[in-house]
Formats: sequence, C-alpha cells, structure tokens
Amino acid sequence: MTMNTLSNQFSVSVGTVQWITTAYLLLVTIMMAAMAFIMRRFKFRSIFIFSAAAFIVGSIVCAIADTFWILLIGRMIQAIATGLATPLMFQIINVKIPSQHVGTYNGVASMLTSLSPALGPTYGGILNTLMNWRWIFWVVLPLSVIVLVMGMINIDIPVQHKPGEKLSFDSIGMVWLSLVLIGFVWTFNEAGLAGWTSAAFWISLVVSVLLLASYAWYNSKSAKEVIDFSLLKKKSVFLHLINYFVLAFVNIGISWLLPMVAEVNLHQTSMVAGLLVLPGALIGAIISPSTGAIMDKKGAFLPLMIGNICLLASAVLFFFLNNVMTSMILLALFVVLRIGVAFSFGNVMGAASQQVIPEKRGDINSLFNMMQQYAGAMGTVILASVISALELHGGSTFSQVRQGSKIDYIILSVLAIVALITVIINKSTRRHATQTKE
Repeated sequence: MTMNTLSNQFSVSVGTVQWITTAYLLLVTIMMAAMAFIMRRFKFRSIFIFSAAAFIVGSIVCAIADTFWILLIGRMIQAIATGLATPLMFQIINVKIPSQHVGTYNGVASMLTSLSPALGPTYGGILNTLMNWRWIFWVVLPLSVIVLVMGMINIDIPVQHKPGEKLSFDSIGMVWLSLVLIGFVWTFNEAGLAGWTSAAFWISLVVSVLLLASYAWYNSKSAKEVIDFSLLKKKSVFLHLINYFVLAFVNIGISWLLPMVAEVNLHQTSMVAGLLVLPGALIGAIISPSTGAIMDKKGAFLPLMIGNICLLASAVLFFFLNNVMTSMILLALFVVLRIGVAFSFGNVMGAASQQVIPEKRGDINSLFNMMQQYAGAMGTVILASVISALELHGGSTFSQVRQGSKIDYIILSVLAIVALITVIINKSTRRHATQTKE
C-alpha cells in the first residue's frame, strides 16, 4: 500500500500517514461549509480559477516533498481546491441545466465524485508499483492545466446574490463548526490509538458532544449562518441527508478497507489490490448517468430503492463471506456495492434539491457536499480505528485485519439498513402528503 511506502520513506507510523487522507477530507469538509456564502459573494469563474490554480500548486508541493509535513501541506492546498470545485460543479448544474434534466447531469457529476475514492487505490497502486508514489501527483499536473484553461474559457456565470443584498460571513460560527467536525474525527482516532474503552476516547467523545450542543445553541441564536441548517427541519431533506451520509461513509470507507484486506489476508501486491476494485469503480461510473435519467423519468424512489438494496446486500455478504473471502468474491461484491452507490448517490442530492425553493439549492449543495466529505473522513477513521484497536491486544496482522474487517462489515451493514429505512419513510411521507392535499 502507498501508506506503507510513505511510512517507510518518511519514518512515521502508518497511523500518522493516515492523516494525509483524514486531514485532507476534514479541510475539504470545512471549505464546503463556507461554499454557500462564497458562491453568493464571488463569480463562479473566479472561484474555479482559484481552485484549479490551488490544485496545481498543491500537486507540485506534494510531488517534491522531502518530509512528511511538506507532503501534508501539499495535500491541504489540494483540499482547499477540492472543497471549492466540487460544490461549484453541482451548482453550475443547478443554475444552467433545465430541471427535467438535472437528474442526468447530477448522475454524471456524482459519477466523478464517487469514482475518485474507488479508483484511487487502483491509480495509486499501479503508479507506486511501476514507478514511485511521486508520480501520483506528477501525472495529474498536465490534466489540471488543461482543466484550468477549459474553465477559464467556458465558465461565465455571474455573481449569484441579488443587487443590494447584504452578505456577511459568520466567522465565529465557521470556527465553532470546524472544531465540532475535527472533534469527532479526533475522538474516533483516539479509539484506534488507545482502545474503545479508554478514558481518552470517552473524554474526547463527551467534549465533542458538548461542542456540538453548544454550536447548535449558537447557530439557533445567531443572525448570521455558515450553512442554512434550518433546511433540515424539512423531514424529507433530513432523511435524504442521512442516506447521503451513509452512502459516502460506505463508499469511501470500504475503498480504504478492501485494498488492505486484499494485501494482508489475500496476499496480493498493492497493484493487484488496486486492480481488484477497478471493475466496480468503472461499472459504477458507466451506469451513473443512466441512473440519473431514471430519476428524471420515474422519480427518485425507484433508483434509491435499487441502490440501497444493493448497498445492504453487498455489506451483508462481505460479513458472511469474510472467512472464505477470495479475490474474485471481493471483486464481485464491490461491483454490487458500486452499482448501489451509482443508483443512489447523485439521485439523493437531486431529490433533496427538489424539496426546496431554487434560491436554497446552493445551501443544499454545500450541505450535502460537506457531509459527503465528512462522511468519508469518519468512514476511514472509524473503520481504521477498529483494526488499530485490535493491534493493542497483540496477535498477527493477518488475524487483526480478518477480525477487524468483520466488525467493519457489521458497522457498514447497520448503516445500510438505516439508509434503506430512510428511503422507505420518505416514500410513505410523500404519499401521505399527496393524500392530504387531495
């Protein structure tokens, strides 16, 4: 794995190296929290140019890094770019695309955002094996420059706020929200370092819950807002957000877990471990646009049911087949899981956007994209902490990963059940609302 390579090269623990992923996702989350304001304050073209330029700079810093901390700084610069560019992509769709085709275009956009964590192990494993990890960053540079030029030519959407509208940013609330987000990730990281029954974990958990409660109180009293959380008072939006969180948690978390299982338990190389998740990543990417078209024609319920059933089935089968797992079983189950993500991911946010007035779709966009990245950070840190905590009890790496992955599959199965329930409740809620109107 690339993490093992970086651990050896920079003489730091694998747990420390994991923060390249976790800290990256956290900063992306924080940037996305501010995007509802940024998209009203600045021209889309300016936001895009800044984000593309930041990604290029971050890639160069990562590629030439001679210490772990320089590499981490480079990844943080890339995180700023991703945190700006991803919500911008979805908002351009909301602004420019007719509502009857939004599902299809959201499917294409979601194909890109959900494909990257699934394709990452393949991309990193191949380059790390055939060349070295620095080429992971060098290879994307020419593409980044091309994307920058294309965006400069084609993005011409003006500032989105109304003339004379007063815009103010809640900087205190932003810092407070950031502390809440960091607090919970830090808490579950402590579980991996000190154990799930340790005082460090439980004290950190209590502090994080208190931070969350205090932020909720502050947000209810403040005249300013980072994100319009009042949107969650609408039951359907809240349920869609839970579904979206679970989808991102499972997709990103298991994309971290399966290559480790393939290497440690199935004795594959990092390149082969990456290639095992490639078919699922590609199939999910190919069908994503068509699943959005299904939503445009049939509504959200059908694709969401198909997607969440596939998600649950794959998670449960991963658990029951864990002790007899082979490379082909792993590959096949990941294909099923990625089909589930393809049917659900873009359609969940599209369905939520349809529940609010057009002026609030930017807030839905920022909220959902923020939660996607945070779910990814939580997914990697929780699944990793389960395995790390087992290391405290000794034993072979093989048995630790085998036992830890089984517990992880239970976590993923429970979350998939919750996600499926949200789809069913949302359907019954809409049916009841329709009957009431009649």
